[in-house]
Amino acid sequence: MPARLLPVALLLAAMLPGAASAQEGEDPPRIFLEKKVYSDTAGGKRSFFETHTVEKGETLWKILERTEPLTPDRYAERIKEFRRANPKVADPSRLAPGQKLLVPSGARQETKDDGRTTGYTVRRGDSLLKILSSRGVPRRQRKRHLDAIREINPSVTDVNRIVAGKTLLLPTERFFTEAKPQEPAPTVEPAVPQDAPEPGDIVPPEARIAAVPPPVEVPPAPALTRDIAPGPGQDTLAVGVPEAELLLPKPVSPVVSVVETAKAKPEETKPAEEVVIPPARSPYRGLLSDLFLAIGEKWIDRGTMYLPLPSGGDVVLQLSDFPVVRFSGGTEALIDFRGGIPSRVVDAISAQWKSLRVVSLADAGGAGDRIDRILRVSGYHSVKDGISSPVVMGETVSVALPARWIIQRTEDSLLSGDLILLKEVPEKPDPGLLAVLRYARRVGLRVLPYADDPKTMEGFLVGVQEESSEGRIPVGLAVPKAGGLPAVDFVLSLIGIAAKTGERLRVGKEGDAFRLVVSPDRYFEVGGEKYVVDTDKMSPAIRSILRESGYVVFPAGKDASGREILQRLMKAAGVGSEERKEYLLTGGAKAGYEVRVTGAFLSLSGPPGGAERRIVLVRRKIHSATRALLGDMGVEIVEW
Repeated sequence: MPARLLPVALLLAAMLPGAASAQEGEDPPRIFLEKKVYSDTAGGKRSFFETHTVEKGETLWKILERTEPLTPDRYAERIKEFRRANPKVADPSRLAPGQKLLVPSGARQETKDDGRTTGYTVRRGDSLLKILSSRGVPRRQRKRHLDAIREINPSVTDVNRIVAGKTLLLPTERFFTEAKPQEPAPTVEPAVPQDAPEPGDIVPPEARIAAVPPPVEVPPAPALTRDIAPGPGQDTLAVGVPEAELLLPKPVSPVVSVVETAKAKPEETKPAEEVVIPPARSPYRGLLSDLFLAIGEKWIDRGTMYLPLPSGGDVVLQLSDFPVVRFSGGTEALIDFRGGIPSRVVDAISAQWKSLRVVSLADAGGAGDRIDRILRVSGYHSVKDGISSPVVMGETVSVALPARWIIQRTEDSLLSGDLILLKEVPEKPDPGLLAVLRYARRVGLRVLPYADDPKTMEGFLVGVQEESSEGRIPVGLAVPKAGGLPAVDFVLSLIGIAAKTGERLRVGKEGDAFRLVVSPDRYFEVGGEKYVVDTDKMSPAIRSILRESGYVVFPAGKDASGREILQRLMKAAGVGSEERKEYLLTGGAKAGYEVRVTGAFLSLSGPPGGAERRIVLVRRKIHSATRALLGDMGVEIVEW
């Protein structure tokens, strides 16, 4: 045979361990082909598998979700297929990097081409209604078609959510006019055809498929759920808040929220039962859901969660009664509001599902205690108390914001700016606290303020509205460094002194031999004195004449800095200042925030009938958010 021909793909079934299946008495599926593998199950349905090497940080949910969006129902179906294909994996929740797995590929669905369905590949932007409209389905018939699509395609559990690139089976007119054909019973064929090559033989590529043994019959996996009729006296139960019991797999009747199945002995006729209390009410449920959604986590309270146990049983949880917080790091918190799940079920869940934590809120206090219990199992890099060691923003203007929790979701949260503060505030915060919360948002700090109402046992996130009026952030004020006329004009305007430009001053007395007319760059009066600004344009003789005539010459040449001009003009105007370090401008321990400022404080009279102006001079560059904050406090801030 030519040496260039590739060797036939060896059957992967031969390489799989020959251990017993996860279900007693059930043979593992026979796996064929090299890359994409498949197995036939009873009922004529063909399931496709593919090999996968576990990477660091991967969970089974993440691996299965790569092929299609998962729902609790779909996940239960997929994990059953996974257990059949991987009998050596005792704990699917504990996968090791580098581990080789066979996972359901979610490939194509094989059906007989009987004219009752037709395939359609979903394109980006498609919706089921758009697809039906393009196929000419009348509006009044679309609901019937949507129901049929869900029946034909088990992966479609939500008609508003389809995935681009996937192939859907759409019903034709024959689907509605003909009765659904019965599935033929599977037949068992010889495991290996007569012309199958021996291992090691060289076979042309076109002969590989023919060389693959036909599939064999595999007993069906046990169903995860079963229909259970309501028991006596349960007709008046509220919808979505059913009773919950622990049941053995014998036929039973109660409505359940939690079901644990176990292997019963043949002689057992009556199942053992243990009542699980469903939450009649869920205190602070609205606050908890809003809070964790605002943090960026998933709050799941719809559908059903199926948790297969090593014993072969399943725990079935109605998420409307026991919601789940799915954290970004992979941990999940199952919330038991009233502590209704028995301890033995909690222990079984914790032992089997390492990423799932049952959080009981039965004896919790207010909102803070409940939030704290959930945060303990979040898997975050850091959750610290922010009351005794609050976050402090800024230096010249420092803002301390105590919060109940300081959260770093990852070790890079500080570098990436993903720092989150959870802070309890009054239902109606005072204007100062609102200003500080706006300041934190402007500088990139995420603060989630919440209010707690113990009377109603509920809470809510407090909204912090941004000021909508234009010009709310004050214009940055800074004394010109270079001095000169710009510095003179800035300071005169700041301290409220009127200046005149182009003023013609006549120097000399009546009867003198001559009179001098001077036009200074700036002229102003303050404190009973007349000032003439000299920008190094006047000669010494003219300065002398001006002084002799009762004017004060105010030098503002290129050698005078803006800071020097500011100090001399403040002295001329009689404006005093006080140096303060970390002065508590507003807030305090009871207010829940502190704003401290280091700088030179001065007070100026405002306009007639107006309030006094408060100004602080600082020696650093000031952020616009800081100017807005001090503006909310009624303080002007000036860099000098």
